[in-house]
Amino acid sequence: MPTWRAYAKINLCLEVLGRRRDGYHDVLTILQTVDLYDTLAFEPADELTLTCSDPRLSGEDNLVLRAARLLQRAAGVEHGAAIHLEKRIPVGAGLGGGSSDAAVTLLALSPLWGLHMTRSNLENLAAALGADVPFFLYGGTALAEGRGDRITPLPLLPEHWVVLVRPALEIPDKTSLMYAWLTPREYTSGLVTRSMARAIREGQEIRPGLIFNTFEWVAFRNLDLLDVVRQRVVEAGADHVRLCGAGPALYALYREESAARALYERLQAEGLETYLVRTIEGKPVPLP
Repeated sequence: MPTWRAYAKINLCLEVLGRRRDGYHDVLTILQTVDLYDTLAFEPADELTLTCSDPRLSGEDNLVLRAARLLQRAAGVEHGAAIHLEKRIPVGAGLGGGSSDAAVTLLALSPLWGLHMTRSNLENLAAALGADVPFFLYGGTALAEGRGDRITPLPLLPEHWVVLVRPALEIPDKTSLMYAWLTPREYTSGLVTRSMARAIREGQEIRPGLIFNTFEWVAFRNLDLLDVVRQRVVEAGADHVRLCGAGPALYALYREESAARALYERLQAEGLETYLVRTIEGKPVPLP
């Protein structure tokens, strides 16, 4: 039974450049995988089924089933599979868990069903599922443009330690809401993101001033609890606290494990849902 890990991501930088004619927004973002992951197991079967460690996520709207059905239609096959998802990445937190699960599903089912899908074919299917999904076909460090679905791999970021904090905050239609809150004054040129991409290509240290997320302007202004949690993380000793994607997860980035671990332990002692993870290559491959 092939088993795969689907890794989470953080956004090292995220700028919204403006609204497009088709109603979407152009973004420029640098994505980085971290070693927090879901696990998916795939087994040949007559029907397509999904079970999950969180039964609430076993429905037809799960991106895993949507990815599998899209691949069935695109390849013109009727093969099934019994899929089990062991969920560890917090849901709806801005960490890309659902998108990562979908990308792994495309990668895993293609050989399981004897398909010969090119990487270009898989990228097109991934983009149809969601803006973040194409990135998770690659993992590592990458620049994303357009809706976030045009991926340019970057040199792998040297190992950093990341303290993730998941506020106890549920936001229905979160991403749509964040975009709705944006006004043209929050749009930026992409200069910060391109400066970070250049620094990564040149092997420079990531300066805290380059870590930026457009959504912070509206998220902290409109979500009081999120700003309260951010302030608690700062008071616990974090020099900088950033939003993951459209949130509500927050993160602090460190080069040294000792500093990250100290913050992690303080936040855990305060009762916050906290994870200590590392940046990794995160290329999706089946486990041996």
